[in-house]
Amino acid sequence: MKVVVLDKKSFILPYVERGKFSRLLRLGLEYNRDKGSYSISSFDKIEELIDTISSILNDEVLFLQNCLMCSKVFSCSDCKYADVCATKNLPFQCVCPQCLKKGKTHQQKIF
Repeated sequence: MKVVVLDKKSFILPYVERGKFSRLLRLGLEYNRDKGSYSISSFDKIEELIDTISSILNDEVLFLQNCLMCSKVFSCSDCKYADVCATKNLPFQCVCPQCLKKGKTHQQKIF
């Protein structure tokens, strides 16, 4: 089993049957017919959504993070806190390793 890293703003899945497609939409995905791509519109059932996508791809699925400070897209594998993070690899927002290194100088932007 390999790891597939997806961007929550736009990713492509192979063709899925009507029942699975409906399930994906109920779990919080949005489908763009013009591009043939999916994006996450709701995070309410994110863990169930990740499990469903993993079963469709037959691989482990991880999502990229967006930095709250600089808007950079990054992977949790780059973070020194990945081992203790409760939301690791979930498609939320976080602070990238570069902004973490800058420390308190940017802390005001978050709060």
